[in-house]
Amino acid sequence: MNRIIAVIFTFCFMAQAQATEIAVVDFRAALLGSAMGQEAAKIPKQKVAEMDARLKQEQDALQAQANELKRDELTLSKEAFSARRQQLADSENKVRAMAASMQRQAKEMEQQLIQSLTPKGEAALKALIEERKLELVLNRQLSLYANADADITNELVLRINKEN
Repeated sequence: MNRIIAVIFTFCFMAQAQATEIAVVDFRAALLGSAMGQEAAKIPKQKVAEMDARLKQEQDALQAQANELKRDELTLSKEAFSARRQQLADSENKVRAMAASMQRQAKEMEQQLIQSLTPKGEAALKALIEERKLELVLNRQLSLYANADADITNELVLRINKEN
């Protein structure tokens, strides 16, 4: 009798496990890949490009300063060489700080962009979940393996585009 109950329980559990609809999604990629995300990202991308150009200018100036110091090394007095080497070190620190600040600003702009797009993305995802009767949706980055059919990122992009 116990074996029969165990077999019935096992079959019920297997049927329940097979009925579970699971999907994975890269929500960030869906938001940024949608038409709405592409449009909203234009200004931040432009600002990041401007920051990159400014950083490149500073790095080029720093490299020129280092080349000049190397060229003039033998003709400068010890004191003048030390002073210029200190200026170069200060300039290097300034460029490093600038790069870190720019990275932080770019990250903040991306977070603000994602935050502004999230409500519409969540609404589209909820509609997709209801339509496909999904019981579990995982972040694609957290899954070790997912069949391509389980990835609904592209469907979510299409749904976001359709709703806007």
